[in-house]
Amino acid sequence: MDINYFNCDLDHLWLAWISVASLVALAAQFTVDSLSSSMPPKSSGPKASWNEQEVSALIHYLHQHQAEAGDNGNFKSPTYNTAADHITQYLTSRPPKTAAMVRNKWVLH
Repeated sequence: MDINYFNCDLDHLWLAWISVASLVALAAQFTVDSLSSSMPPKSSGPKASWNEQEVSALIHYLHQHQAEAGDNGNFKSPTYNTAADHITQYLTSRPPKTAAMVRNKWVLH
């Protein structure tokens, strides 16, 4: 039985397969790019405005609750929720801080 079904050598078959694979990869990339560009941007919601008292109270609160932090120094959601409630008394500008805002302040700053 002859492996050369199309009367061409293996180098040409290899190049044909590579060409097909490249075209499939390009088509897939084009599809992903066109889908992602047609999606609306993710809304980040209201921006948090922090005053010095809120930051100081947040740091003090989390320091007092450091035993609740994991090995990486981050806390679980319940701690961020209670921290957000704790610092509401220092709020001077809207919006009130949410657990996500508190977590971002702790993790990113």
